[in-house]
Amino acid sequence: MNNPNGLTIDETDHLWVAETDFSPKRVSVWALDGKLLKAFYGPSQYGGGGSLDPKDKTRFYYTGMECRLDWQEGTNEPIAVIFRPGPGDLQAPDGWGSNGLPETPLYAEGRPYMTNCYTSNPTNGAGIAMLWVVREGIARPVAAMGRANDWSLLKGDAFKPGWPQGADLKGDLGQNQTVFAWSDLNDDEQVQPAEVTFAKATGGGFTVMPDLAMVASRIDDRALRFPATRFTPGGAPVYDLGAGETLATGVQAPTTSGGDQALVSGDGWTGLTVAPEPFGAASLGGVYQGVPKWSYLSLWPGLHASHEPPPPDRPGELIGTTRLLGGFVTPPGSDAGPLWCVNGKQGNLYLFTEDGLFVATLFQDVRLGRLWAMPVAQRDMLLNDLTLHDESFWPTITQTVDGKVYLVDGGRTSLVRVDGLESIRRLPPTPLTVTVDMLQAAQAHFLQSEAQRQQARGQSALRVALRGQAPTVDGKLDDWAGADWVTVDKRGVAAYFESNSRPYDVSAAVAVAGDRLCAAFRTGDQDLLRNSGEIANAPFKTGGALDIMIGADRVADPSRHDPVAGDERLLVTVVKDKALALLYRPVVAGTKEPVPFSSPWRTANIDRVDDISDQVTLVGAEGNYELSVPLEALGLKASAGLTLKGDVGVLRGNGFRTMQRIHWSNKATGITADVPSEAELTPQLWGRWEFVAGQ
Repeated sequence: MNNPNGLTIDETDHLWVAETDFSPKRVSVWALDGKLLKAFYGPSQYGGGGSLDPKDKTRFYYTGMECRLDWQEGTNEPIAVIFRPGPGDLQAPDGWGSNGLPETPLYAEGRPYMTNCYTSNPTNGAGIAMLWVVREGIARPVAAMGRANDWSLLKGDAFKPGWPQGADLKGDLGQNQTVFAWSDLNDDEQVQPAEVTFAKATGGGFTVMPDLAMVASRIDDRALRFPATRFTPGGAPVYDLGAGETLATGVQAPTTSGGDQALVSGDGWTGLTVAPEPFGAASLGGVYQGVPKWSYLSLWPGLHASHEPPPPDRPGELIGTTRLLGGFVTPPGSDAGPLWCVNGKQGNLYLFTEDGLFVATLFQDVRLGRLWAMPVAQRDMLLNDLTLHDESFWPTITQTVDGKVYLVDGGRTSLVRVDGLESIRRLPPTPLTVTVDMLQAAQAHFLQSEAQRQQARGQSALRVALRGQAPTVDGKLDDWAGADWVTVDKRGVAAYFESNSRPYDVSAAVAVAGDRLCAAFRTGDQDLLRNSGEIANAPFKTGGALDIMIGADRVADPSRHDPVAGDERLLVTVVKDKALALLYRPVVAGTKEPVPFSSPWRTANIDRVDDISDQVTLVGAEGNYELSVPLEALGLKASAGLTLKGDVGVLRGNGFRTMQRIHWSNKATGITADVPSEAELTPQLWGRWEFVAGQ
């Protein structure tokens, strides 16, 4: 027995022992002469776990233990503890997310190995990938690679002479990030300073490939592969930390608690659970022979981000992508090629080809599926409609020698066979030709659809008050109480769990006071106006902004489709803590050199783009914003009874890229990846501004 904690003797003189241990969790029953009579084994850890042996599916590994599976009877029993280091033995790394025990079996160089690279971190990559060789039924440590800051052993004084120059592993993590490689060069199952190499660098997650190559999702800005250069007589692979093969450049850190792992296939593909540049970090991605080739959007990656979204409403929608379940599997009889599987925090799993084709969602989102609560477990029962429940942290995937693919579900540590993968077929290559005429037709369709929506609803009007007293531009909005507030954005749903996120609630009002036009915005987002301004005449591409459209010519045709003289756009944002206000006027008589805004398929010309920042007053407070601008700067002469075309809206971004454009009247503004579409003015979709006397 191990670590007896509670003892009692029953009425039959049997000794019951509650053991404080995890390998295994056990209550044992003994005869008083010391004979073991029975053992009751506890449940799996929170989130399940365990790995099937790919070469022998009667063997199952879980937190340093081996179990025997009887596939005929459907039973299992623990038969060995393969990793229980005693005093003086090398323990597993002790940093969070790096401390997994040997669980995933690998076979290389004629030897069985074990790693913890898929079972150390519930949501992200392992900070340290450890490798053990299995000899005489015991997992013996032979190599490791990862973040030195995550292993207290390497912070000891004996290793200090090997630390990189300027690095202090006991100091501030942000200033002293260091990676390391260790190989047991003398086969004594211990880590000696002479066996460890260090490099000052930021590390991501580390995985071990079937050939025992170590793969780092990030070392600074590169994903690297470290092949074993040789093996010691005892089977320890030796790695050269200075000779990593570059798999990808421009790799990115996770934006939340999910991702940071990489897999390498045998035919040139690298899959990353955080896509590299130029793709967004909120996506999975793939690189072929060093060139980024694909990304697949994961809007809510990771554990905590998955608390925000509503349930999925379409096939292939990713929510809460976290960690890899294991290496590639290749279904026999299919031309899909190697597949890889990513865990979802909400009780489902996502399967992809190595080149980025979505294959399937396995199991259901917890908010949609049936719970795993069947009264009787039956072999071969269909589980498609079930959910693994949220926080199913430790599922794994294995392909056995007979070609079958099995999952270990997170939560109950149940074995599930995945059928039908052999039926996957790729569609034949088909040329896809996109012409300028087709793009123009698509653009016209969106504009026409929005015009039809407005016609069916009735065109909106915004009442612009001609105020006797100007509002104080202070961002407090207490002097806008009687204004005509129009809705800009009320989309979205409340967060699912453990979050204060709410639907958007953005509204705006406009007024004239004296010789100035005033506007107020209620957004609830105090960071709305983060904008890099790196494109001097196009801050509509580089972050958030306030957006005002005005048709200042009172005699212009209200049914016009194209902008005319007097139509203008005032875009206001903050760049480097200073207000930036640009006035765009697409039609100005006498212009000889308009400002072009181009994409590969067309150009939109704006006759003048003027910086009028020195004439605009802007103040924000707690997500509310106020601005004022001289009427003269706009060429606007306001009077009661006047009706003009106009619109108000906001741009949202991440500080360097615009992600959304939303306006009160014109809802055909979803495009944020085509410069001309974002620059041009569409007065036919603006609403009516009605200028009225009073507050």
